[in-house]
Amino acid sequence: MDEIKPFRIEIEWTDSEDFLFSCHYRNISSPEERLLPEEVEHRFFPVMVRAMGNVLRKLRRDHISFPLFLIALAFEHRHLLSEIDQLLHALHSHLGDQRRSGCWSCYVSGETIKPSSSRRG
Repeated sequence: MDEIKPFRIEIEWTDSEDFLFSCHYRNISSPEERLLPEEVEHRFFPVMVRAMGNVLRKLRRDHISFPLFLIALAFEHRHLLSEIDQLLHALHSHLGDQRRSGCWSCYVSGETIKPSSSRRG
């Protein structure tokens, strides 16, 4: 049986502090395979976006009120852990169906994602 293993995680923020979470994975029996782009999923995780926005500001050395950040994190930790669990479940579900190397991406938004006009029929 082929075994798929993640080897790189990337996070790319947008101007609105939403972010693209990508996980590159490969088949360990043939690690030199070329990575093929996959379709990007979209998920609504408002608590995760707020927490990651604080991480981004800290990386940029922008001022954040760390005590308020910790209080908010403690207050919403159940929701944050649930959102992280949902994201990881989607990743593991995708990996379970794969036989070749590739990349799974998920656009994580703090805003409800509206369907495109082409889906309306």
